[in-house]
Amino acid sequence: MAPNELIDVHPSLFDRVRLGIMAHLSLTKKAVDFNTLLTALELTRGNLSTHMKKLEDDGLVRIDKTFVDRKTRTTYLCTGKGRKEVQAYLAAVEAVLRSSL
Repeated sequence: MAPNELIDVHPSLFDRVRLGIMAHLSLTKKAVDFNTLLTALELTRGNLSTHMKKLEDDGLVRIDKTFVDRKTRTTYLCTGKGRKEVQAYLAAVEAVLRSSL
């Protein structure tokens, strides 16, 4: 695989924060809540919200909002499409690295 084939990878995954979010979400089968992601990735609330909206718009994550004791609880789940895109990203990077050896 040539390095230019990385162009076929989903563009949202080229951002380091979005890639970190997707890596975190794709490693779990359960939904992850906002505060857990906020702490794990050391982001600001606004930064995380902005990236999550973009990932949702791209169909890579599903956002669920519920109320728990009158407080909003936001959780995120990697979609099937999201898992496929992360796997495709990893395969492309691995192929490029192998071809450069």
